[in-house]
Amino acid sequence: AVVFLQGDVRTSAQETPNCEVIDLGTLGSDSDGGLSTEGRWSTEDCDSSFHVESDAHNYQFAVAEAGRIRIELKSSDADAFLYLLDGDGNRITDNDDGGGNLDARIERDLAPGSYLLEATTVGGRRQGAADFSLSINWVEGCESEHLGSLEPGTDLTATGTWTFDTCGSRFVVQHPAFGYTFEMKSGGRVLIDLRSPEGDPVLSLISPTRGLIAANDDGGERRNSRIERYLEAGTYLVEATTYLERDALLILADFELVIHLVDEAERQASGFQMKIETVEVPERVTVGVPFEVHYRVGNVGNGTMTEDDGSVRAYAVALDDWGRADLTIDPETGWPGGVSYHTSDATANSTSTESDDVNPFELTLEDSGNTWVWLYVVTDDPDGEEIGFHIQWRELTVLSGLEFDETTVSVDEVEYRVSSETDDEGEVTVLVSQVEDPEAEVDATVRAKAIYTAGFALEYLDGIFDREAIADLRESEEMATVSVFDPSSQTLSIEFAKQFSEVIADSDLDDRFADGVAAEPQSVEDLILSSADQASAQYSAVASSWRRIADGVATGNALWYSEAKSVHSQLAYAERVIAPMVEAGRIVDAARAAEDGWDDEDVQSMVDEFSGEASCRGAGSALRESLESAGVGNVDELMKLDTELRAASRIYGLAINAVVCATMGADADNRRFLDLLSPADSAELKALLEPVSEPAATLPRLRIIARLVDDGRIEHGVEFSDGEQVMPDVRYLAGDATPGVWHTSSDVELDENPIGKIRTRRLADGRVELGFVNTGGEAISPEIRFLSADLASGIWIRSSEIEVPAETTLSE
Repeated sequence: AVVFLQGDVRTSAQETPNCEVIDLGTLGSDSDGGLSTEGRWSTEDCDSSFHVESDAHNYQFAVAEAGRIRIELKSSDADAFLYLLDGDGNRITDNDDGGGNLDARIERDLAPGSYLLEATTVGGRRQGAADFSLSINWVEGCESEHLGSLEPGTDLTATGTWTFDTCGSRFVVQHPAFGYTFEMKSGGRVLIDLRSPEGDPVLSLISPTRGLIAANDDGGERRNSRIERYLEAGTYLVEATTYLERDALLILADFELVIHLVDEAERQASGFQMKIETVEVPERVTVGVPFEVHYRVGNVGNGTMTEDDGSVRAYAVALDDWGRADLTIDPETGWPGGVSYHTSDATANSTSTESDDVNPFELTLEDSGNTWVWLYVVTDDPDGEEIGFHIQWRELTVLSGLEFDETTVSVDEVEYRVSSETDDEGEVTVLVSQVEDPEAEVDATVRAKAIYTAGFALEYLDGIFDREAIADLRESEEMATVSVFDPSSQTLSIEFAKQFSEVIADSDLDDRFADGVAAEPQSVEDLILSSADQASAQYSAVASSWRRIADGVATGNALWYSEAKSVHSQLAYAERVIAPMVEAGRIVDAARAAEDGWDDEDVQSMVDEFSGEASCRGAGSALRESLESAGVGNVDELMKLDTELRAASRIYGLAINAVVCATMGADADNRRFLDLLSPADSAELKALLEPVSEPAATLPRLRIIARLVDDGRIEHGVEFSDGEQVMPDVRYLAGDATPGVWHTSSDVELDENPIGKIRTRRLADGRVELGFVNTGGEAISPEIRFLSADLASGIWIRSSEIEVPAETTLSE
């Protein structure tokens, strides 16, 4: 027995007298069977020098001649861990799980000499006793295979199979690898391809004098590897490995290696050569948010590629998304040399042009951090065999969420400042603090509301009228109110179901159906047009509110949480209910105006495009479910009528399905939006948009608005918490009104129901006092309720917000 560790490494094993080393002998050329032993971690053995509270068995062995050695530590009952040290006790390497399952394996080229091993476990003594086996063997078949001399017109090839027992790579020993040598009698450009349908090929090119010349992963098509280099005369080594480690190779992975001498003169003189000339991606993108990859692709060769020569494909590839485009070759002109196509001004050069067949890719990444996007072009011959490949890549950072410039928002009439910090790995941290007291603790729900409000301003309110779904909507002169309490699928579908039943009731179609009269297409189209007009009037009302709120924020006003949620809900309704109904009305108008009616080519094109919006899983039963959830009483009769109306008019069925499909997608969009805001506040944020069938507070909240007109009168109205403004018919206080005497407006209505009246009076000092009285006669005085005596003309002034109580009976 000998002392285990000596030299500079100090461990507990050095201080424990009974930590002895078992000598396994010498691994020599005549050791065909290798060296092996068995043992047991009893939980009372010598302490590991490296793992706390773990047993260890210590061994030494010698190597007689240089070579590749494989050391394996196996146990069916423990998580084995293996350490290899030199004769002086200095650690060379270690391994955990390299042998498959929980076994350990070390594979390494070792010089002649003495070596030490520690066989220990990861789990420690608390895992209990366990048996193990240890073996040390030469690794056979690690010598490189010589493929010969590379000559013009004759490729050097090799095939093989990566398995669990294949020799480890010279660079990452856990990866199985094969080595091949070849000679260059004279200098030339060499193309080396490593292809595998199952593995993830990796190439290394090595010179005996210069060391590693080149390495490549995924430089070929898909996961294949490619190296192209000019090489001087000499001998070279190619290592063919895979990035799938042995324990991941549950199925054997075959590969093919091809080494080709490129005829540069022929390539330049007559060939076409497709290349990705430039790539443009954003430097920073956000998790879950689609972004575009722009590029320029061109034929940099001297020859024209025709359809007879093959085909061209382009790919954009990221770690968790990819896209493919087949680039069409003009059948008449082909793709001439020197011709390039770009997808944007940013990727254009002085000679490139646009093409309908060359478009940007759209990718979405789901993991934050620093990453890459690869864009490559592949040229195939007529048989589908690859004859050309070129790749470029760009780095970018994927942010974990939205980044906020410093933004002020209001929650429950308290202003908060929302901003963010981003680290080098793209992790965004959202900061929320009170404006008046930055050090004050912010309640979790209030914090979520502030983040939501700031996020809504950034993602929705800014550019709200440019959103694709509503950009073409026009505001009508008529306005119709719509009450939507949240942007959830449930709430949107219920509101649509209510309006559907009301539109049917306002028509005579249900009565005619009850009398057995068949539905006429013209009557069903009239129903669509009536619904479209109603939808346009609703859009006019909400758009007016959005514009006022957006203008206020643009001039420096803090966006309120109540405003953000109200506009979000209205926007969801506009995009998913109003927009499809308006589009259906446009199609009916177009069909009636066309000479060929519904057979008109343009009308058919409109219908075909609209039908794409009207197709989704579950649309058939969704209308019934929405009617039932809305509490509509005659659901069975309405569904029977719906069936007949669909039979009479295709556009009716498409309109209903388009709305149903759109509302069904609202929840997914809401989740995507909330996921962008702050993952740390996910639960609180998602609670904000939980669907409700009725508003959380049934009592209306409003502000009294007033302004001085040119003739000295005071005009007044109300502004509800969702931004809707209502002006009563009687709404002026005379300029010479007697001081101290209250004057009341006519009724203020909400959803066509009176809720009270505005009251105003002039004071002796010239000011004007504002107030409100509900339908029961109860007076409500806002905290901020006075207009100054020197009020500027034409400017709307707002009181503080009040809650109008339900009607009460007052005693005399």
